[in-house]
Amino acid sequence: MKSLPPHMPMDPLAVDSPPRARVDTLSGDYVIFQPEAGQRYTTDDMLAAWLAVETLRDSGLPATVFLDLGSGLCSVPMILLWSFPSLRGLGVELRRERLMLGRQSLAANGLLPRFRLVRGDVRTAAFRRRFPLVTSSPPYYGAHQGPVSPDSEKAAARFELNGTIEDYFRCAAEHLACGGFFVTVYPRRYAEKAFRAAEQFRFSLDRRVDVFPGAAKPPLIALLAFVWDRPGRNSTETLTVRTAGGGFSEQYRTVRKQIGFPEPR
Repeated sequence: MKSLPPHMPMDPLAVDSPPRARVDTLSGDYVIFQPEAGQRYTTDDMLAAWLAVETLRDSGLPATVFLDLGSGLCSVPMILLWSFPSLRGLGVELRRERLMLGRQSLAANGLLPRFRLVRGDVRTAAFRRRFPLVTSSPPYYGAHQGPVSPDSEKAAARFELNGTIEDYFRCAAEHLACGGFFVTVYPRRYAEKAFRAAEQFRFSLDRRVDVFPGAAKPPLIALLAFVWDRPGRNSTETLTVRTAGGGFSEQYRTVRKQIGFPEPR
């Protein structure tokens, strides 16, 4: 892939046969391979990808290349790649099973020439270039904030066992071009932790979307777009998934349509 760092040495275990998986749909005609039992991609991932798409469209930055941290099953990168046919990217994933499934999905969708998924750790990752956009849907909780699943894949996807939100902001800052954007998602109740990390690494809030699961319910997550090394717009808005009657809101249906997802049932 031109303009991207050379491929890291591939983990020999990562070329074994992929684990047993189910195949689900993603954007447009893209498919995603997910564990039959284990952590699958979530609405949080989909919405984080939507905000990244919006950020890239609104920023005026060229849709050329991006970096994704903790790519997992590659749901966030693949939504971006579907939305921008000329976009290329690099992803970093530590866990072997998710790395294999991510590569399987990329191959099935013909995306291997456009997206390189390497085994790496956000705490130590270092590439020889900077990017206009960095994305991530990181784990949310410290090990002390709830029961950690005995399933290692679920545990690592939900809890900060392999890096904290501060590590993600540090890695993003080390790889962003001046004025570039870092788009992520975090629980609304712990959002201040993300804002403290942002301030520590010279990020300014550009856009925040508080996501309400229902019309009468408190927000669960915050979608966050930060700009690095310059002031952001500091805009705040809301997105409600379900109406008071229990159906999906028109706002949520529009979001899904914008990134190629079918009408929700």
